[in-house]
Amino acid sequence: MYKTSLDWCYQTVPQKGCNNRTMAVPRGRLLGGCSAINDTFVTRGTKADYDRIADMGNPGWSWKEMLPFFKASETFHSTEWHQADLDIHGTDGPLHISMTLLAPISEKILESFIDNGFDYKPDMFVQGDYEGIGHISRTVYNGICTTSADFIHKYEKTNLTVRTDVFVDRIILEKNNEKECPYKAIGVEAHDDTNGQPIIIKARKEIILSAGAYNSPMILMHSGIGWEKHLNEVGIDCKVNLRGVGENLQDHLIVYTSYQVSDPSLTHDRFLYHHPDAIRLAIKEWQDTKTGVMASAAVGVLALTRIDRTIQDPVWEAAKAKQQSKNTSNSDPTGQLPNQPHIEFITNQSYISAPDLLDADGLPYNPINGEGVFTVNTFLCGPQARGTVRLLSKDPTSKPIIDHAYLDNDLDVAVLAEGCRLCHEIITKGRGTKDIIVGAWPKIISHPNDMIGWKEHVRTFSSSGSHPAGTCKMAPESDPMGVVDSRLRVRNVKGLRVADISILPILNNGHPQILAYAIGEKVASMILQDVDVSK
Repeated sequence: MYKTSLDWCYQTVPQKGCNNRTMAVPRGRLLGGCSAINDTFVTRGTKADYDRIADMGNPGWSWKEMLPFFKASETFHSTEWHQADLDIHGTDGPLHISMTLLAPISEKILESFIDNGFDYKPDMFVQGDYEGIGHISRTVYNGICTTSADFIHKYEKTNLTVRTDVFVDRIILEKNNEKECPYKAIGVEAHDDTNGQPIIIKARKEIILSAGAYNSPMILMHSGIGWEKHLNEVGIDCKVNLRGVGENLQDHLIVYTSYQVSDPSLTHDRFLYHHPDAIRLAIKEWQDTKTGVMASAAVGVLALTRIDRTIQDPVWEAAKAKQQSKNTSNSDPTGQLPNQPHIEFITNQSYISAPDLLDADGLPYNPINGEGVFTVNTFLCGPQARGTVRLLSKDPTSKPIIDHAYLDNDLDVAVLAEGCRLCHEIITKGRGTKDIIVGAWPKIISHPNDMIGWKEHVRTFSSSGSHPAGTCKMAPESDPMGVVDSRLRVRNVKGLRVADISILPILNNGHPQILAYAIGEKVASMILQDVDVSK
């Protein structure tokens, strides 16, 4: 679905830290949004992520307080082979969630990680753990993907109208006679995306903006809510000067490292690449029976780890010395607490191509000659980089200027390189995989043997994790970069909230799909508390 009409087709400006590559940042442009095109991972992040958010002046957002909202969306389907912690799963939500079955290669990878000291925790990615290796659940059940659209499909709602092909241009603001909220949101200006006809939709109580980390700040800025200097630059009258709109952009960067194995039957490549009709046949099997590789997952097992026990890098040591001289907290040089991870390893049951790795004909190096290949994605937790979302012009349909500043910070490079080095050591020396590795894939690549090589590997084979967040930061009034308060109300505007991943002050150490649902559940609860629904 990427780079089609179902994708907003956004991309970054050239990223200096990634050898000036321009990166695609896919976003779903269909009912269900990104939940209709994502990898369906169910990971909540670590307990400390939410406790830190609460400690930053955002009451109500601790792990204990968020857990009921995580559970509210979920109907978990257990299976005999998996040891689930049923106390922390939901049983009556619209999202149907089940576990991913493992290919033989994943069993061997699991063995290698355990051989290297990783604790096996079957349900760790919903328990809030920060270290170990475990299984991944997905928003898939009986071969069918479940998305945010299921919140609508499951219940008959007479008070809900869903409009597709409607593009929101801006929020309509009017003067308000309250000192703290000089403006009130009273509606939205939009247009029919098929014919350009203007549409005005009025609000009786509140407007909830849920357009994501790129589009939510865009809509605010086009409405005159944002940094006055930038709005003036593009010819927009600034009504509410909020410096933080479009700032604090964060993402998880991932690095692709692939290995060929001696036995092709260990991986799923034979179902995808080895026959010219492989994909067509796999799709037909799914269409007919909802089974096969298309009903399964590319991903196998996931692991979380800290790198402070193994890293030997002058960048890390310098940052560590600087941090210790301040002696202000028990966090490490990256800002992570002792109970937060630095790296997630995502192991794939087949070859997954790095987006920029193409042959002379512009095609990916897929294992079409019968090879068995698996890929490990090394995923950066707690990134230092902070980017921006800016407007290209006052035209609301123009694409945003997105700058993630990927790998502009040397500490991000050092941590990712150590993660890749550590993973390589586990794969090549671990009991389950050491005797089956043939070499790097494709064969034009060799695995680095020192930190300088791993750093170049990181800059060359990194890609967006497609987890943008933070651009409408939730913060107390004392933070000049805050956009919304802990009840997600936009500063100085009455009747307007933002409810999506853009409100996060720090990105959770996990895949944010399930957190997005929890934010929706939480804002619904807060609205019911705040509004007299009888009127």
